[in-house]
Amino acid sequence: MKEDNPLSRPAPYILWPVVVLGIASISIASLLIRLADAPAVTIAAYRVTLAALALSPAFLLGAPKTRRPREPRTVRLTLLSGVFLALHFVFWIHSLQMTSVASSATLVSTTPLFSAVFSYAILKEPAGRRLVPGIFCTLLGSAFVAGNDFSLSRTALWGDFLALAGAWMATGYLLAGRIARRSLGLTAYTFGSYGSAGTILLSFCLLTGSPLDGFSTKTYTVLILLALVPQLIGHTSFNWTLKYLSPTSVAALILGEPIGATLLAAVFLGETVSPLKGIGLAVLCTGIVLSTQPPAAPTICEDVPADAAGGISPCNSSGVEVDSLAEKK
Repeated sequence: MKEDNPLSRPAPYILWPVVVLGIASISIASLLIRLADAPAVTIAAYRVTLAALALSPAFLLGAPKTRRPREPRTVRLTLLSGVFLALHFVFWIHSLQMTSVASSATLVSTTPLFSAVFSYAILKEPAGRRLVPGIFCTLLGSAFVAGNDFSLSRTALWGDFLALAGAWMATGYLLAGRIARRSLGLTAYTFGSYGSAGTILLSFCLLTGSPLDGFSTKTYTVLILLALVPQLIGHTSFNWTLKYLSPTSVAALILGEPIGATLLAAVFLGETVSPLKGIGLAVLCTGIVLSTQPPAAPTICEDVPADAAGGISPCNSSGVEVDSLAEKK
């Protein structure tokens, strides 16, 4: 994908096809995982590790300047994003073993909420006017889509906490990626992030005794497809958008996965969509649209006498707020 000026947002005819491609690609993951006869953590390990290996030729043969970040901090953030991604998979997968699917899916869908809070606190990125109702719609829609099999018990509460931890890790993954992508190319960033995540997940499999071999040809084929489509195409598409969209917007876009997965399951598996789930998908889609609206453009000021602003005019000669321009530099 072509890298553009980080201060300019790509034209809609470039940005949104990439977003749709990303959503469609990650939506296939649910169908493929059903076909893989392997533990969930093993699937996650194969998924990111094979994706990193697939990126290695492009990374190693690329121009040297694209492989060398300007600051060691960028390297640390890239590797940290992989740590967050690996922990997201670990926490979320284990939450599914301890609590209901509805609770886990709903709580892990709070990622846009935490992304909005930390994007403002850490990155000082303003939220669009429609962000709050957008996040509310994504949470409500996710709850409807998940269903009504919520449960309460000590084990379930621990599972709920792990699902929340999965959302926090996903937030960290997006925030670290947002900062790293400001100065690091897409190939270098994704190679470092996926490689870091793969190293951690493979180590986790070895420590817990989760099998890494002995699978059928069908399962190995599915694992390769998971790496090439949902991870390499899907996640990489969203990592590309991190240079132009806020982590909150990207987090909301990723929630489009259940929409695509539901449509694919209906077409290929003959699954029906209940009225409640249909309403939830519509509400979720509305929330995604609202959450991805850009913040208001810089304020255009009218001429203000200098003495009315304490001797300093808030605008430059072109009528655009000086602070708004300074933020872009």
